[in-house]
Amino acid sequence: MTLNKKTSFLSLAISATLFATPSHADTVWLLNGDRLTGTVKSVDGGHLVIETAYGGNMRIDFKQVKTLETDASLVVRDAATAQDYQARLVAAGPGVVTVENTQQPEDIGGPVTKQIQLTTLERAVRPRPFLNAATFDGRIDLAATQKYASTDTKDYTLDTYARLRHGMWRHRVAADYTRSREEDSDNTYNYGAGYSLDYFISNKAFWQAHLSYRRDQVEDLTRQVSYGTGPGYQFWDDELGAFSVSVLLNRVNYGYKDGFSESDFGASLRWDYVRYFMGKEVELFTRGEVMRSFGGETDYAIDGEVGTRYNVNSTLSLYLKYARNQVSGSRSGVNQSIFSTGLGIKW
Repeated sequence: MTLNKKTSFLSLAISATLFATPSHADTVWLLNGDRLTGTVKSVDGGHLVIETAYGGNMRIDFKQVKTLETDASLVVRDAATAQDYQARLVAAGPGVVTVENTQQPEDIGGPVTKQIQLTTLERAVRPRPFLNAATFDGRIDLAATQKYASTDTKDYTLDTYARLRHGMWRHRVAADYTRSREEDSDNTYNYGAGYSLDYFISNKAFWQAHLSYRRDQVEDLTRQVSYGTGPGYQFWDDELGAFSVSVLLNRVNYGYKDGFSESDFGASLRWDYVRYFMGKEVELFTRGEVMRSFGGETDYAIDGEVGTRYNVNSTLSLYLKYARNQVSGSRSGVNQSIFSTGLGIKW
């Protein structure tokens, strides 16, 4: 055999070995014989979500799954035990999966490897590591209407939210813009922005610093500024949603159209909640703040929103939202309720 033939044979053998080496990925086998590889994100509400390199996030009816296997442990809820534990899923027979090297609570027997029916796999979620590389996500919601009749009306609503997490730190930025014009006059015209910085003391507890600013061009209360700090707690943050609360000591300032302004200390409760259903197709969310002043002419303030979202795919969504901005006190305050529906863009 010549040297060139030996070299060609060796190259072919190395290539075959590389292509034959299995990659680290999760695998889902379907009843129709198809096989999907990627990263299993969640099993919930009768749907499985798997992230693939060739199709992004794919939503699968869990009734069509024959079996599945994961490369890493998931947080599993087995309907037979009604408790959560960590387990790696290993492929078994049709309609069956093996939970391996589980870390179950001691009151149900401790670690064990066993086979369970897929019908009893109520939920499985990929946990997010406490210390991880930088992750960035966010969204933009946009609604606009224009009516031509005896009076011309134009309504615009823009809302954006972004989050950056790296190591022990988390940054959150939000901004909104609302304007409603009838002919040449504004019925509603306000905008605002907020920034939160969280430092995680543990995987649940964090310390938060928050700054917010709001401007109104129509109401007598034209300016709201608040900054504060305090402890917070992250109840959960995974592929199915997140929920956190914080309690802050604030310094607040209100400015009025007649030039009067007041500043005072206050305390606030802030929350941020989102939950996904039906394989992340439907989303419920609410976030906001309730603040109580310690003195002055302002009693309390509410600034928050609640809504639902239908995720067409991993990027586009349709949303329906109710936002509330209220400041109550002895002077002129604000009492606004805004309903909006439109298109959302995620990244």
